[in-house]
Amino acid sequence: QGPQTMAARHAEDKELYPHVPLRTRFNLDGGRSQQLSRFYQLTQQHREFYRDKSGTMQIVPYFVLPVKEKERYPHPLNLPPLSAKTRWHLLRVSPTNLRTYQTFPSGKRVTSRERAIRDSFFECRA
Repeated sequence: QGPQTMAARHAEDKELYPHVPLRTRFNLDGGRSQQLSRFYQLTQQHREFYRDKSGTMQIVPYFVLPVKEKERYPHPLNLPPLSAKTRWHLLRVSPTNLRTYQTFPSGKRVTSRERAIRDSFFECRA
């Protein structure tokens, strides 16, 4: 068999199986070339989107940066800052600063701090 017949048979095999990829034992690609070709297509679409002056092309979602959560969901109580007078008043009447007094029959008022100090001395009082 001559080289012409071998070449003809090789051409016939290519026509019969054009979709069979070339695989070798050294082919360690694993689909990476398909990923890269898809990425190159997306980048070309992205370039065309920015070159488009008519505004008819759609943006490529692959290249859209995520929006910050604060921008997407603004805080519902995003109020202007309080004035110094209002802030002082709110801090003064807040439950953390509220003085709790124990009033004795004589009318003397004792703070909770003073009562705690006294109770530490007289723990076993009946």
